[in-house]
Amino acid sequence: MARRWQVAPWLACLLLASGVEAGFSQSGSLKNLSVGSRSLIDGDRYVSNLTRLRLNPRYRYQDWIVDAAYDLELVSGSFLDSPEFALLRDAPEPRYWDLQGDIHESGALLARHQLYRGTVQWRSPAGDFRFGRQQVNWSTALIWNPMDILNPVSPLQLEPDERVGVDAILWDRPWGALGRISAVHAPQHDDGEASTAARIKRYIGGVDAGLMAGEFADATRAGVSGSGSVSDIGWRTEIVWSEPDAGGSYWQAVADVNWAFRSGFNLALEYFYNGRPVSPENPGLASLVSTLPLYAGRHYAGLLAWQDINPFWQYRVVVIRNASDASWVLYPRSTWILPLKREIYFTAGAQWFGGNDTSEYGKLDPLGLVEMQWFF
Repeated sequence: MARRWQVAPWLACLLLASGVEAGFSQSGSLKNLSVGSRSLIDGDRYVSNLTRLRLNPRYRYQDWIVDAAYDLELVSGSFLDSPEFALLRDAPEPRYWDLQGDIHESGALLARHQLYRGTVQWRSPAGDFRFGRQQVNWSTALIWNPMDILNPVSPLQLEPDERVGVDAILWDRPWGALGRISAVHAPQHDDGEASTAARIKRYIGGVDAGLMAGEFADATRAGVSGSGSVSDIGWRTEIVWSEPDAGGSYWQAVADVNWAFRSGFNLALEYFYNGRPVSPENPGLASLVSTLPLYAGRHYAGLLAWQDINPFWQYRVVVIRNASDASWVLYPRSTWILPLKREIYFTAGAQWFGGNDTSEYGKLDPLGLVEMQWFF
């Protein structure tokens, strides 16, 4: 995270420029996220405050599209002195290009920037080619996503819509009227860590089915997915087989049933099988430096409920239980859209944990968050 990106000054000027050529558009957002909890290592309380300015320019010319998302972030609070932050600073960068870095750092403030997304897309007769930093998500489930290999996300992530992204080239084209074929290559400086994979997706007999296979970093993986509905009850499933280069193959699988009621209330129940549990001693800390979500148990149950109560108020609740050690998580988030001319969202949320002190979630301390985001 400490590496510097020397092209930032001219890139910032380019993104801020108001383009005069046809096909140029620009949007953005300003977010403030405050989080309070307690360190897993030394037990001290901490507060973290993140302010992020994101600029989203887009240029379209005939069959070409250039998209970008440039972030300028300010981080303050006692979290900068926590052992967790030290682990994050020393974690290896999973992306290929050095398009992020620190601008200023002191004991009370960290200023950093990154190219969160940056792609060039060409729509050709042979299919769409997209090159650059992007999100490649082949998952269909709602809480756990074993098919989401290149952009994995934990169910407890504080910003559910934020993904690190991958530096890759993606090819995608329709397969008839009801299917798609995709292939991706994500290079790494060590060729043995590169990822190359393909996916076929097809709507067959009322089922949206998918098949994925490839080499992902240090493992060979293959998976199938499906979704559909029976008697107004939706279902989703994902099954992924992995064989690391070091040996010891394993499976991960998700099964989901979901309901959408006329009142606007939505409910989903998921079962997650994890064939490769990590040591339960401290998976929370290990997740800070891992590129994949880590789980200490084999069997999990999850509940996801969400509803738009009115045009200005929506909520989302996630409940997770580790059946192996009986620990659990309750993660509610509620968002209000302020009745102003500006598009401003206010969110409050919390994470509560239960279980004994040696369980996966029982050792964690409660966490609270407050978030405000303005789109322009």
